Amino acid sequence: MNDGPLLEAGELKRYYRIGGGLLRKDKTLRAVDGVGFALAKAETLAVVGESGCGKSTLARMVTMIEKPTAGSLKIDGIEVTTAGAEALKRLRPVVQMVFQNPFASLNPRKKVGSILEEPLIINTDMDAGQRQAAARDMMARVGLRPEYYSRYPHMFSGGQRQRIAIARALMLRPRIVVADEPVSALDVSIRAQVLNLLMDLQDEFDLAYLFISHDLSVVRHIADEVMVMYLGRAAEQGRKETIFQRPRHPYTKALLASTPAVDAGTRAKRIVLRGELPSPINPPGGCAFHSRCPHATPICIAERPELRPVDGRLVACHHAEIIA
Repeated sequence: MNDGPLLEAGELKRYYRIGGGLLRKDKTLRAVDGVGFALAKAETLAVVGESGCGKSTLARMVTMIEKPTAGSLKIDGIEVTTAGAEALKRLRPVVQMVFQNPFASLNPRKKVGSILEEPLIINTDMDAGQRQAAARDMMARVGLRPEYYSRYPHMFSGGQRQRIAIARALMLRPRIVVADEPVSALDVSIRAQVLNLLMDLQDEFDLAYLFISHDLSVVRHIADEVMVMYLGRAAEQGRKETIFQRPRHPYTKALLASTPAVDAGTRAKRIVLRGELPSPINPPGGCAFHSRCPHATPICIAERPELRPVDGRLVACHHAEIIA
C-alpha cells in the first residue's frame, strides 16, 4: 500500500474543443489549466471559486469520469493518465463521489436498500444476505432508521436523501470521497448536520475529502487545506488558517468578503469585484483576474503570475506581498 499522499495532481489540465460553426474556427475551452495539489489520508482539501472556475471539471477528473488532457494524476501511487482498463477498474472503488443535488442523484424507482446494494453487486462477490447486512450497517452509520431500507427516495427530505447518497458513496469503503457542493442544495438549518456527519465519517474511516464549494463559510467548517481557483488555475492555496486569517490574493479577499461577517473591522475591508467572470474560451492576457482587480498594474496585464510561496502559502499574484 502506498505510504505517500492518496491523491497527487501535477499541472493537471482539461480542455474542450468547442465547434465554431460554419466558416469559424474551433475554439478551446480551458476548464482546468494546470493545477497541482496533494491530499493525504484523513485530510480535507477544499476547492473553492465561482461557477465556471473549473471545480466540477476537476472533480470529474479525480473520479475518473473524464480523462485529463495533460498533466499527472496519481491515486494511491498509480498514474491515472497512463493506466490501463484493469488498473482503472481497481482504482474506481478507491474514489467515490457525493453529488450536489440529492433530489437528482438517487434513482426514484429504486428503494433505499437497492440503491445502497448496487455498488456491491457491481464490484464485489457478496451474496444477497451479506449485501443487505452491509447496507443496513451503513444506514445506521449515517443516521438512517432501519425501516427506511424499504422506502423510496421521494419519501425523504433533502437532508435524508443526502445521507442516503453519502451512505451509497461509502458502501465500497473508499479511501477518497469527492464531495461536489454536497450541502448547497440543502436548507441552511440542516447543512451543519450533514457537514458534521461528513466529519464524523472521516474520523471513523480515515477518509480523504476533496470538497468542492463556492461557500467559504462551509469551507471554514470542514477544510484542512484550501485551493482557491479562478478560470481553471489556482489563485491561492495553503492551510485553511493561513488563508482565512490573511489572504494574499485579491480574489481570495473578495470571496471572503462575500461571506457574512460580524466584526466591523472585517466588513470595512471588503472588496467589491468589478464585472463578471471572463469566459474560459477567451480569457484575458496576463493575470486572468486583472480586469476585476483593484490592485492591477501594467505588469498584471502583460505577464501571467505563477504560483509562488508567500507568507506560508502559494499565491499567483505579482503584488502578493503588499496585499493586506
